[in-house]
Amino acid sequence: MPIRMSYLEKLIKGMSISFILSLVIFIFSYSVFAAQSIPTRLVTRNSGMIYINGRRVMRIRHSGEYSSIDERTEKIYKRLSDLFDHPPSGAINFYVKPESRQVKAFCNQKFLFSVYPSDASLNNSEMVDLALLWLNQIQMEFYRLYDGYEGRVVNKIIGLASWYGPRFSGRETAGEEVFNAYAFTAAHRTLPIGSILLVSNPDNGKKVVVRVNDRGPRSKSREIDLSMAAAKAIGIQQIGVDNVTIEVIR
Repeated sequence: MPIRMSYLEKLIKGMSISFILSLVIFIFSYSVFAAQSIPTRLVTRNSGMIYINGRRVMRIRHSGEYSSIDERTEKIYKRLSDLFDHPPSGAINFYVKPESRQVKAFCNQKFLFSVYPSDASLNNSEMVDLALLWLNQIQMEFYRLYDGYEGRVVNKIIGLASWYGPRFSGRETAGEEVFNAYAFTAAHRTLPIGSILLVSNPDNGKKVVVRVNDRGPRSKSREIDLSMAAAKAIGIQQIGVDNVTIEVIR
């Protein structure tokens, strides 16, 4: 004799089926929504070009020590992707390290790329200058300082900038770091150690990001002392002292 289900049992069974169907639909819908919500990767590459946020930061025109331009581009792409996907905590130090046959670029201890003599020749540049150009463009993107950053500026200062270089290398800064003339850093008398600044040269429109890690300048007539790397990036190394605009980002 077949067993008859009571009205309550039928109701529970119906609710269970409805619940399972609803759960399946919810999971499927959420998966589709999540997939659409994940932002596109910030770092992209195409035919020897490295882009960040859709802007080209590097053009690789020589294979260097790699088997091809594509292989070299892929290696740099992976390193920059890792930097942007897993940014370091604490003090962030962008710098280059000149060697006899190449100039290496780093963020903290993370190696990012090398510039070879062939790169400099193809770009009508010096190895250090090209490495600083590429690295500054990367850190500009890292701090999102190309478009719409004005709302993050907490102070704006106009004054004279000077710079200090390799003869100070190895000395301890006020921020208890070893000074590196090839790092994007600066000295200021009052801004907090660790402040991130966008320094602009109004004469040529060039900009550089620096992190305050020291106190200075000694001369009261000057507003900021830039590292040699930062001075080269905005074209004031040869002049020595020039007017700049300083925007305090944080």
